[in-house]
Amino acid sequence: MQIPTFLLRKLYLKGSLENVDDGFVFKIKNTLSPGTVTAMEPIKVNGTEYPLDSLTVKIEDSEYKATDVSEDSAMPLKVGVEIALHIKADSLPEGEHTIDIALVTKEAGRLAFDVKDAI
Repeated sequence: MQIPTFLLRKLYLKGSLENVDDGFVFKIKNTLSPGTVTAMEPIKVNGTEYPLDSLTVKIEDSEYKATDVSEDSAMPLKVGVEIALHIKADSLPEGEHTIDIALVTKEAGRLAFDVKDAI
């Protein structure tokens, strides 16, 4: 099932991009349907790719290293729950940024979309 990009962009919580002590964080919220993430892809910001080992995903009280998400160690995506994606890297400069997000779900296959947000 192919989900249109305009719907996927609505998952992003506009205004959530912020710098933190060891990198930056942004949030998405699943408003579509429950899902199961079986693979993550590197996050890109302004064309710069951040490796999976720099990405941690926080869902409620659980934390997942992107490198550990797999078919055998899937990450649940409940509806209505905020998901924080934390990238350990240099802080982003002030201004607008384009963020490319991609992951693979058991239910819908590969989901990829980009959004713009500012710090």
